[in-house]
Amino acid sequence: MTTSAETVDPSWKGLYTWGGISALLDGVLSFIGIALAFRLGILPSGGEAVLKFLAGQTTLVYTIYGIIILGDILGVLFLLALYLALKGVNKNAMLAATGFLGLGLVLDLGVTVISWIGLITLSQNYTAATSDAQRAAYVAVADYALAVIAVSGPIFSLVISSIGALIASLVMLRGVFNRATAYIGIAASIFGFIYGISVFVPALTVLFIIAVLLPGIWYLLLGSRLYRLGKR
Repeated sequence: MTTSAETVDPSWKGLYTWGGISALLDGVLSFIGIALAFRLGILPSGGEAVLKFLAGQTTLVYTIYGIIILGDILGVLFLLALYLALKGVNKNAMLAATGFLGLGLVLDLGVTVISWIGLITLSQNYTAATSDAQRAAYVAVADYALAVIAVSGPIFSLVISSIGALIASLVMLRGVFNRATAYIGIAASIFGFIYGISVFVPALTVLFIIAVLLPGIWYLLLGSRLYRLGKR
């Protein structure tokens, strides 16, 4: 199987260019998001503690999740470009990879991000509540939302996305991307998957830094290559 640009459909050059730009932006946004998350700090445990914590940092939290939403939207464009760049190597595998990655984006937007934005609203309502009964109701909803996030984030989003990224990275070993990009993608997938199951094995949360840094590096490498493909 050839590993040159002959496996790439040249009629999609414009999409490769914009997909590359999207991936580069996604990589930059991921590092900005990580920096802001460290500034936010570790969330306390328990619904009431989280509501009090978020009430004082509304702007920062909205910024972090605004970045996540924008990154997910940009991800749609670069996933399409990635599929078109690699479908000549293994179309079926890339259909599966795109499906898993796309599902991960949808779940991230539909469950995790929306739940967190809902928590910010709850924190504001909790602060404005005038009775213990109202505050107790908001805390109960917050506890439920946190329980959903604890499972949906790692399992439904991160694990599923990691499976897709692993498939795509394995295809890259025979495609138009260099091996360094493929290996970074494989490593990001493995660490992402392992961190994703930390909901069952809490000790695995120590892998957080690696699990969030490697995808950002992968996006930058993907973006650079896709952009160059669009300029050929």
